Amino acid sequence: MRRALVLLAVACLAGSASCSGSDSHDGSASQAAGGAHGGGPGTSGGVSSGAAGKAGNAGSGGSGLGAGTGGTASGGTAGSAGSTASGARGGTAGSGTAAAAGRAGSGGSSPGGSAGSGGSSGSAGRDGDAGAAGSGEEAGGSSGPVLTSFKLAVVGSSTAAGEGASSSSKGWVSLLASSLDTKVSGDFSASNLAVGGYTTSELLPDSGADGSIDDAIGRNPNLIIVALAGSNDLSAGTSTETFLARLTTLRDHARDAGIPVFFVSTAPKDLSTSEKQTLQAWGEQMKTKFSSCWVPGQSNDYSPCFIDIFELLANDSLGVASEYSAGDGIHLNDAGHEVIFEAARSIVEPYVCSRTACR
Repeated sequence: MRRALVLLAVACLAGSASCSGSDSHDGSASQAAGGAHGGGPGTSGGVSSGAAGKAGNAGSGGSGLGAGTGGTASGGTAGSAGSTASGARGGTAGSGTAAAAGRAGSGGSSPGGSAGSGGSSGSAGRDGDAGAAGSGEEAGGSSGPVLTSFKLAVVGSSTAAGEGASSSSKGWVSLLASSLDTKVSGDFSASNLAVGGYTTSELLPDSGADGSIDDAIGRNPNLIIVALAGSNDLSAGTSTETFLARLTTLRDHARDAGIPVFFVSTAPKDLSTSEKQTLQAWGEQMKTKFSSCWVPGQSNDYSPCFIDIFELLANDSLGVASEYSAGDGIHLNDAGHEVIFEAARSIVEPYVCSRTACR
């Protein structure tokens, strides 16, 4: 009997028998690295020193409570392979030298939630948020908040400057800045560089205009929002091709400086039928072209980063809805600015809070 038990123990160590007391039907290879603890986490995920569990909760290579301490921990929703975990306990993915799924943590142990990391670059995240990479960001996605403060800059024309609102504090940019200031845990600042009457031409690099993309970049922001309603470019005779090409130039120039750009769509105006249709078409083409964008530390484009306001503010004839008009058919009242603020907050706030700690 003793000899049979010894043989069974050897078989367990060699990976030829299951000794966890539970099925490893969700794990792809389950080898004991030195005293696997049975039960919930650790048995489904697979415990190994070189192999990888595929979809368990958390592998364990030492002992106890599904904590990966020396083997491969692959866990959570669908982590596919990891090696040398440093202590992911019941989290989303194994970590260490390579994590195929899950969010990067910061080493040590991570109780629940994201996986602890601390190795070299992870492979692209497949079912989690991103592959982990040391202590920061790598191909696949951002590891989470990395900034201790955040700066926002806005360039554009009269609506972004707050025209039509009953006071400057009621303009949508001011509302957004105030909201983010209460949300961001660290320091937050915003620069509203928008100027009434501006077209894409004034915003271009080397235009020399105050409030240009160069002016915004010079303030070293972490994000630039470009907000042009489009009617000024229409009045200046800007073609569709030129309008979109100039916006692309703004985006690319900011990216060269390491700054992402979010765009606000065109806005409805009480103009001729053809002009209203052109503004709507410009907004649709902007949505196609700028719905995703480059952000620092992420090889794949981030989305959403396009703030679509046209349909929210338009009436059936594509003009400004009466409840949002400041009275001139061009600018917006407080309610109209509130609409843009809410649309902008839903897009901007999640990005800001992915880059810096928020309350």
